[in-house]
This record gives sequence, structure tokens and C-alpha cells, in this order.
Amino acid sequence: MPTVLIIGAGPRVGLACAEIFTNANFQVATASRTQRLDPKYRHYPVDVSKPGTLAALFEQVSSDIGIPSVVIFNAAMNQATPPDNPFANDLDTVHEIMDVNAVSVYVAAKEAVKGFEKLGAEGLGPAGGTFIFTGNGLNHTASPSLMAFGMAKSAASHLIQHLALVAYLDKPYKFYYADERHEDGVPMWFDLNGDAHADAYYELAADPKQRAWYYTFVRGKGYAQFPRVETSFPPSS
Repeated sequence: MPTVLIIGAGPRVGLACAEIFTNANFQVATASRTQRLDPKYRHYPVDVSKPGTLAALFEQVSSDIGIPSVVIFNAAMNQATPPDNPFANDLDTVHEIMDVNAVSVYVAAKEAVKGFEKLGAEGLGPAGGTFIFTGNGLNHTASPSLMAFGMAKSAASHLIQHLALVAYLDKPYKFYYADERHEDGVPMWFDLNGDAHADAYYELAADPKQRAWYYTFVRGKGYAQFPRVETSFPPSS
């Protein structure tokens, strides 16, 4: 049975992904600081604010249930600032935001690829290996109170773009920066739909071909392209 590792497994996107991959006969490993899902999903404690701990997570999952052929990085961390003071976060907070949303993504992608290489084409199967990062529109949209969060998402976005379009063109590996939108293209902000993510993520994992690395999608409709928006304002602003 293939294995999926869900990093940042919460009760919305993480749970929905665990359910859909379980139904598709995957071994499911969930990882987060605390177990927030049904105990039937094998849980591994991990703190993604400490990127150096992720290699051990992959080693343990690989030893226990199998090398992951699908890795979903769903963890996120933000500390909003007053709209008129983007530098309000102290340096330690900025480091933590970058570690969770960018540096740990780098380490997770590195470990995922190491696993893909060990599995080889036969072990990966016809769908190949898949790495999916749960992003948002902040990789190209500036928004009040979210500067550091946007800096980190932008870094993760470039990582995914490079891996998908430059580094592994000749390999059966796929990389995605996923961004759910409303039908009019407005960012979801804090209203993400777990079922929409699960449907999109399983579809991407099952497709042997690399689709658009920046995968903007709409619930019930799938992939959709939207014009670039330079600035956007969350409903609370």
C-alpha cells in the first residue's frame, strides 16, 4: 500500500485529506504538535517551527508504515501586525514565521524527494511522487497585517516553482503550491474548505503528469486561473 504523510494535520484540511486517502487504500501518517484527529490515523508529534526535526519524522514514518509517495505540507503559522506597523513583529517571531512556512517546507520537500528516489519508478507506481504545499494568495498579493506571512509564502512558492519547472523535469515527481479561491478569484483567507482541498489533492496525487505548479482551485470546479492581484484585504480589515 502507498503511504501519504500529512504534516499539519488539523480538523479541516488535514482530516479531509486523511479520509480521502484512506478510502483510496493509502497508509496515512499524520503529523502535528498534538493529535487532533481520530486515533485511527497514525499520529507523529512534530514541531515545524524546528525544521531540524523533520528528517527524523520522515525516517520514523518510513520505518513504521512505508516511505511516503505523497507528502502534504499543511502546517502554517502567522502573527498579524497592526496595518500601520508592518515591523511590529520582533525578530524571533519573524524567524518562527519563516521557519514554519518556508524553511520547514524546504526540509520536507528535500526529505520527500529522498524518499521518491529510494522508491524509484516501480515503488512510486504510475502516479509518481507528489509534494503539495497548502498556500494562499500571499505569494503575489500584499495584504495589511500579513507582511511576514507573505514573505514566507513567497519563499515557499519559489521553492515549489523551482522544483516543478527546473529541478525534476525528467523525474516522475510533481510539486504544487495549492491556493483555494472563491469563484470570483477572491482569496479564501480563513474560510478554507477541507473537502475541496482533499478532492484537489487526491486528484493531483493520482495524475502522473505535472499540472500547473501554482494550483489555484475552486470548490466543486477544480483548477481555475485568475488575474494577478497586487493587493487584497481580508474581510476583518
